[in-house]
Amino acid sequence: MGAELDIKPENNAIIAAIDMVYTTRFDVSFSDVANPADHTLLLQVHDTGVQLFAVNEKCQPVLYKNIQFDSSSMEFGTPLTEWLKEQKDWLNGWGRLVVVHYAPQAAVVPAALYSVDNGKELLDIQFGDLFRGTLLAEQVPGRNDYTIYRIPTSLYQELSAIHAKVQHRHLFSLWIAWLDKQHASANGDVYLLFETSHVAVAVRKHEWVLMQLYEYNVPEDVSYQVLHALEQHELSPQSVNLHVDGWIDKDSALYLELFKYFRNIRTARVPDSMEVDISRLQEQPEHYFTPLMQMATCV
Repeated sequence: MGAELDIKPENNAIIAAIDMVYTTRFDVSFSDVANPADHTLLLQVHDTGVQLFAVNEKCQPVLYKNIQFDSSSMEFGTPLTEWLKEQKDWLNGWGRLVVVHYAPQAAVVPAALYSVDNGKELLDIQFGDLFRGTLLAEQVPGRNDYTIYRIPTSLYQELSAIHAKVQHRHLFSLWIAWLDKQHASANGDVYLLFETSHVAVAVRKHEWVLMQLYEYNVPEDVSYQVLHALEQHELSPQSVNLHVDGWIDKDSALYLELFKYFRNIRTARVPDSMEVDISRLQEQPEHYFTPLMQMATCV
Protein backbone atom coordinates (compact mmCIF):
# COMPACT_ATOMS: atom_id res chain seq x y z
CA MET A 1 0.00 0.00 0.00
CA GLY A 2 1.11 3.57 -0.60
CA ALA A 3 2.07 5.87 2.22
CA GLU A 4 -0.86 7.40 4.08
CA LEU A 5 -1.35 11.14 3.86
CA ASP A 6 -0.60 12.95 7.09
CA ILE A 7 -3.54 15.36 7.26
CA LYS A 8 -3.29 17.25 10.52
CA PRO A 9 -6.12 19.34 12.02
CA GLU A 10 -4.30 22.57 11.24
CA ASN A 11 -3.94 21.50 7.58
CA ASN A 12 -7.67 20.82 7.45
CA ALA A 13 -8.26 24.35 8.72
CA ILE A 14 -6.09 25.82 5.96
CA ILE A 15 -7.87 23.80 3.25
CA ALA A 16 -11.28 24.84 4.59
CA ALA A 17 -10.23 28.49 4.75
CA ILE A 18 -9.03 28.47 1.15
CA ASP A 19 -12.31 26.89 0.03
CA MET A 20 -14.20 29.69 1.80
CA VAL A 21 -12.16 32.59 0.42
CA TYR A 22 -15.32 33.92 -1.22
CA THR A 23 -19.02 33.19 -1.56
CA THR A 24 -21.51 34.13 -4.26
CA ARG A 25 -24.09 36.47 -2.76
CA PHE A 26 -26.13 37.01 -5.94
CA ASP A 27 -26.01 35.37 -9.35
CA VAL A 28 -28.67 36.82 -11.66
CA SER A 29 -29.08 35.95 -15.33
CA PHE A 30 -31.05 38.44 -17.43
CA SER A 31 -30.49 36.84 -20.83
CA ASP A 32 -28.58 34.06 -22.54
CA VAL A 33 -24.81 34.56 -22.71
CA ALA A 34 -24.38 32.94 -26.11
CA ASN A 35 -21.29 34.86 -27.15
CA PRO A 36 -19.61 36.89 -24.38
CA ALA A 37 -17.01 38.10 -26.89
CA ASP A 38 -19.70 40.49 -28.15
CA HIS A 39 -20.49 41.84 -24.67
CA THR A 40 -18.97 44.25 -22.14
CA LEU A 41 -18.31 43.19 -18.55
CA LEU A 42 -18.00 45.69 -15.70
CA LEU A 43 -16.01 44.43 -12.72
CA GLN A 44 -16.24 46.60 -9.61
CA VAL A 45 -13.44 45.96 -7.14
CA HIS A 46 -13.85 46.58 -3.41
CA ASP A 47 -11.99 45.39 -0.32
CA THR A 48 -14.97 43.27 0.71
CA GLY A 49 -15.71 41.68 -2.66
CA VAL A 50 -16.45 42.22 -6.33
CA GLN A 51 -19.57 42.95 -8.34
CA LEU A 52 -19.99 42.09 -12.00
CA PHE A 53 -22.50 43.38 -14.51
CA ALA A 54 -22.52 42.52 -18.20
CA VAL A 55 -24.35 44.21 -21.06
CA ASN A 56 -24.77 43.28 -24.70
CA GLU A 57 -23.98 45.44 -27.72
CA LYS A 58 -27.30 47.30 -27.21
CA CYS A 59 -26.43 48.03 -23.57
CA GLN A 60 -29.08 45.63 -22.31
CA PRO A 61 -28.36 43.58 -19.17
CA VAL A 62 -26.96 40.08 -19.49
CA LEU A 63 -25.94 39.11 -15.95
CA TYR A 64 -25.15 40.37 -12.47
CA LYS A 65 -22.96 38.71 -9.85
CA ASN A 66 -22.03 39.76 -6.33
CA ILE A 67 -19.07 37.96 -4.79
CA GLN A 68 -18.39 38.41 -1.07
CA PHE A 69 -14.88 37.85 0.30
CA ASP A 70 -14.32 36.08 3.60
CA SER A 71 -12.26 38.49 5.70
CA SER A 72 -11.10 35.68 8.01
CA SER A 73 -9.26 34.06 5.09
CA MET A 74 -6.99 37.07 4.51
CA GLU A 75 -4.12 35.40 6.39
CA PHE A 76 -4.07 32.60 3.80
CA GLY A 77 -3.78 34.96 0.83
CA THR A 78 -5.64 37.77 -0.89
CA PRO A 79 -9.21 36.65 -1.72
CA LEU A 80 -9.25 38.80 -4.87
CA THR A 81 -6.07 37.12 -6.10
CA GLU A 82 -7.57 33.67 -5.55
CA TRP A 83 -10.80 34.65 -7.28
CA LEU A 84 -8.99 36.15 -10.28
CA LYS A 85 -6.92 32.99 -10.70
CA GLU A 86 -10.02 30.80 -10.74
CA GLN A 87 -11.98 33.09 -13.08
CA LYS A 88 -9.17 34.12 -15.44
CA ASP A 89 -10.40 32.17 -18.47
CA TRP A 90 -14.01 33.23 -17.91
CA LEU A 91 -13.05 36.90 -17.56
CA ASN A 92 -10.84 36.76 -20.64
CA GLY A 93 -13.75 35.52 -22.74
CA TRP A 94 -15.61 38.84 -22.67
CA GLY A 95 -15.20 41.29 -25.52
CA ARG A 96 -14.34 44.17 -23.21
CA LEU A 97 -13.57 44.34 -19.51
CA VAL A 98 -14.06 47.59 -17.58
CA VAL A 99 -12.63 47.52 -14.05
CA VAL A 100 -14.40 49.98 -11.74
CA HIS A 101 -12.16 50.95 -8.84
CA TYR A 102 -13.63 51.88 -5.46
CA ALA A 103 -10.36 53.56 -4.44
CA PRO A 104 -10.61 55.99 -1.50
CA GLN A 105 -7.62 58.12 -2.54
CA ALA A 106 -9.29 59.88 -5.45
CA ALA A 107 -10.19 63.39 -6.55
CA VAL A 108 -12.03 65.00 -9.44
CA VAL A 109 -10.18 68.07 -10.71
CA PRO A 110 -10.80 70.51 -13.59
CA ALA A 111 -8.70 69.89 -16.67
CA ALA A 112 -7.17 73.35 -16.26
CA LEU A 113 -5.61 72.27 -12.94
CA TYR A 114 -4.45 68.80 -13.97
CA SER A 115 -1.35 67.67 -15.82
CA VAL A 116 0.48 64.35 -16.02
CA ASP A 117 3.17 65.88 -13.81
CA ASN A 118 1.08 67.12 -10.88
CA GLY A 119 -1.36 64.26 -10.23
CA LYS A 120 0.67 62.85 -7.34
CA GLU A 121 1.04 66.29 -5.78
CA LEU A 122 -2.71 66.93 -5.95
CA LEU A 123 -3.47 63.68 -4.14
CA ASP A 124 -0.66 64.19 -1.61
CA ILE A 125 -2.20 67.53 -0.60
CA GLN A 126 -5.51 65.87 0.21
CA PHE A 127 -4.44 62.43 1.49
CA GLY A 128 -0.76 62.72 2.45
CA ASP A 129 2.20 61.02 0.80
CA LEU A 130 2.47 57.76 2.78
CA PHE A 131 0.62 55.62 0.22
CA ARG A 132 2.82 54.09 -2.44
CA GLY A 133 1.00 52.74 -5.45
CA THR A 134 0.10 53.25 -9.09
CA LEU A 135 -1.34 56.62 -10.07
CA LEU A 136 -4.15 56.51 -12.63
CA ALA A 137 -6.07 59.32 -14.32
CA GLU A 138 -8.91 59.52 -16.81
CA GLN A 139 -11.20 62.17 -18.22
CA VAL A 140 -14.74 62.09 -16.90
CA PRO A 141 -17.08 61.24 -19.81
CA GLY A 142 -18.81 64.36 -21.09
CA ARG A 143 -16.94 66.72 -18.77
CA ASN A 144 -13.79 68.80 -18.88
CA ASP A 145 -12.63 67.18 -15.62
CA TYR A 146 -10.23 64.41 -14.68
CA THR A 147 -10.45 61.76 -11.98
CA ILE A 148 -7.05 61.00 -10.47
CA TYR A 149 -6.60 58.12 -8.05
CA ARG A 150 -4.13 55.67 -6.55
CA ILE A 151 -4.39 51.91 -6.21
CA PRO A 152 -1.87 49.29 -5.01
CA THR A 153 0.57 48.43 -7.79
CA SER A 154 0.06 44.70 -7.25
CA LEU A 155 -3.69 45.15 -7.75
CA TYR A 156 -3.15 47.14 -10.94
CA GLN A 157 -0.82 44.48 -12.33
CA GLU A 158 -3.15 41.59 -11.46
CA LEU A 159 -6.17 43.25 -13.04
CA SER A 160 -4.27 44.41 -16.12
CA ALA A 161 -3.08 40.87 -16.80
CA ILE A 162 -6.49 39.20 -16.93
CA HIS A 163 -7.74 40.70 -20.21
CA ALA A 164 -6.16 42.07 -23.37
CA LYS A 165 -8.67 44.95 -23.56
CA VAL A 166 -9.03 45.86 -19.90
CA GLN A 167 -9.94 49.47 -19.08
CA HIS A 168 -9.46 50.98 -15.62
CA ARG A 169 -12.06 53.47 -14.41
CA HIS A 170 -12.73 55.01 -11.04
CA LEU A 171 -16.25 54.90 -9.67
CA PHE A 172 -16.30 58.72 -9.61
CA SER A 173 -15.80 58.99 -13.38
CA LEU A 174 -18.72 56.77 -14.36
CA TRP A 175 -20.95 57.86 -11.48
CA ILE A 176 -20.66 61.58 -12.30
CA ALA A 177 -21.32 60.84 -15.97
CA TRP A 178 -24.58 59.18 -14.92
CA LEU A 179 -25.53 61.82 -12.34
CA ASP A 180 -25.03 64.59 -14.88
CA LYS A 181 -27.98 63.12 -16.80
CA GLN A 182 -30.31 63.35 -13.80
CA HIS A 183 -32.64 66.27 -13.14
CA ALA A 184 -31.10 68.95 -10.93
CA SER A 185 -33.33 70.18 -8.11
CA ALA A 186 -33.44 73.90 -7.35
CA ASN A 187 -33.11 72.97 -3.66
CA GLY A 188 -30.00 70.86 -4.22
CA ASP A 189 -29.31 67.14 -4.47
CA VAL A 190 -27.39 64.65 -2.37
CA TYR A 191 -26.54 61.24 -3.82
CA LEU A 192 -25.41 58.38 -1.59
CA LEU A 193 -24.03 55.15 -3.03
CA PHE A 194 -23.61 52.49 -0.35
CA GLU A 195 -21.16 49.62 -0.21
CA THR A 196 -20.30 47.49 2.80
CA SER A 197 -18.99 49.93 5.46
CA HIS A 198 -18.40 52.62 2.80
CA VAL A 199 -20.48 55.32 1.16
CA ALA A 200 -19.83 57.57 -1.82
CA VAL A 201 -21.29 61.05 -1.37
CA ALA A 202 -22.04 63.55 -4.15
CA VAL A 203 -23.56 66.96 -3.42
CA ARG A 204 -24.92 69.27 -6.10
CA LYS A 205 -25.81 72.92 -5.66
CA HIS A 206 -26.29 74.00 -9.27
CA GLU A 207 -22.89 72.36 -9.87
CA TRP A 208 -21.14 69.51 -8.07
CA VAL A 209 -19.58 70.83 -4.86
CA LEU A 210 -18.54 67.54 -3.25
CA MET A 211 -17.54 64.06 -4.43
CA GLN A 212 -16.03 61.93 -1.68
CA LEU A 213 -15.73 58.37 -0.35
CA TYR A 214 -16.19 57.75 3.37
CA GLU A 215 -15.81 54.75 5.62
CA TYR A 216 -18.42 54.36 8.35
CA ASN A 217 -18.97 52.12 11.36
CA VAL A 218 -22.34 53.32 12.67
CA PRO A 219 -25.28 55.11 10.98
CA GLU A 220 -24.43 58.36 12.75
CA ASP A 221 -21.12 58.48 10.85
CA VAL A 222 -23.04 58.85 7.58
CA SER A 223 -25.53 61.45 8.80
CA TYR A 224 -22.70 63.50 10.33
CA GLN A 225 -20.72 63.65 7.07
CA VAL A 226 -23.77 64.52 4.97
CA LEU A 227 -25.12 67.16 7.35
CA HIS A 228 -21.67 68.71 7.65
CA ALA A 229 -21.40 68.94 3.85
CA LEU A 230 -24.83 70.56 3.60
CA GLU A 231 -23.96 73.10 6.26
CA GLN A 232 -20.75 74.01 4.44
CA HIS A 233 -22.64 74.68 1.22
CA GLU A 234 -25.72 76.28 2.81
CA LEU A 235 -28.18 73.57 1.81
CA SER A 236 -31.13 72.52 3.97
CA PRO A 237 -31.68 68.83 4.84
CA GLN A 238 -35.41 69.57 4.99
CA SER A 239 -35.62 70.69 1.37
CA VAL A 240 -32.72 68.98 -0.43
CA ASN A 241 -33.44 65.81 -2.41
CA LEU A 242 -31.61 62.79 -0.98
CA HIS A 243 -31.06 59.93 -3.44
CA VAL A 244 -29.91 56.56 -2.04
CA ASP A 245 -28.44 53.74 -4.06
CA GLY A 246 -26.64 50.46 -3.46
CA TRP A 247 -26.53 48.34 -0.33
CA ILE A 248 -28.90 50.03 2.08
CA ASP A 249 -32.03 48.39 3.48
CA LYS A 250 -35.06 50.65 3.88
CA ASP A 251 -35.82 48.89 7.18
CA SER A 252 -32.31 49.34 8.54
CA ALA A 253 -31.06 51.60 11.32
CA LEU A 254 -28.99 53.40 8.69
CA TYR A 255 -32.05 54.35 6.63
CA LEU A 256 -33.97 55.39 9.75
CA GLU A 257 -31.04 57.58 10.78
CA LEU A 258 -31.22 59.42 7.46
CA PHE A 259 -35.00 59.73 7.74
CA LYS A 260 -34.54 61.65 11.01
CA TYR A 261 -33.08 64.57 9.06
CA PHE A 262 -34.27 64.22 5.46
CA ARG A 263 -37.85 64.18 4.19
CA ASN A 264 -37.25 63.93 0.46
CA ILE A 265 -35.60 60.51 0.21
CA ARG A 266 -35.66 58.67 -3.10
CA THR A 267 -34.29 55.23 -3.93
CA ALA A 268 -32.75 54.48 -7.30
CA ARG A 269 -34.63 52.65 -10.03
CA VAL A 270 -33.45 50.63 -13.00
CA PRO A 271 -32.45 53.01 -15.84
CA ASP A 272 -35.30 53.65 -18.28
CA SER A 273 -33.10 52.58 -21.19
CA MET A 274 -32.72 49.05 -19.78
CA GLU A 275 -35.29 46.31 -20.17
CA VAL A 276 -35.14 44.34 -16.93
CA ASP A 277 -37.46 41.60 -15.74
CA ILE A 278 -37.75 42.67 -12.09
CA SER A 279 -38.82 39.17 -11.09
CA ARG A 280 -35.24 38.04 -11.77
CA LEU A 281 -33.93 40.20 -8.92
CA GLN A 282 -34.80 37.47 -6.40
CA GLU A 283 -37.35 39.69 -4.61
CA GLN A 284 -34.62 42.18 -3.71
CA PRO A 285 -34.96 45.99 -4.05
CA GLU A 286 -33.97 47.45 -7.41
CA HIS A 287 -31.48 49.86 -5.85
CA TYR A 288 -29.26 46.96 -4.73
CA PHE A 289 -28.41 46.35 -8.40
CA THR A 290 -28.65 49.78 -10.02
CA PRO A 291 -25.17 51.33 -9.49
CA LEU A 292 -23.43 49.19 -12.11
CA MET A 293 -26.47 49.40 -14.38
CA GLN A 294 -26.15 53.18 -14.32
CA MET A 295 -22.40 53.09 -14.94
CA ALA A 296 -22.79 50.63 -17.81
CA THR A 297 -24.64 53.33 -19.75
CA CYS A 298 -21.55 55.56 -19.50
CA VAL A 299 -18.69 53.29 -20.63
